Amino acid sequence: MSNVIEALNTGWTISDVATVLAHGQNDEGRGFLVRLMEPVNHLAREVYLPYSPETEALLNQASMPLAA
Repeated sequence: MSNVIEALNTGWTISDVATVLAHGQNDEGRGFLVRLMEPVNHLAREVYLPYSPETEALLNQASMPLAA
């Protein structure tokens, strides 16, 4: 998650967030697929973040609706 925080601090923005659901009976594969955009050079990057309360708080703080 530190790479996403670093990107946000250098001007990247979160453009999309999708919830990745786990397969099976536990939540070990649950997480978020985050698309980051860099507005100056029009770059995009997609990053998978495993679920954690800290990750969810960061995405809520960025005011991004979560798509399932």
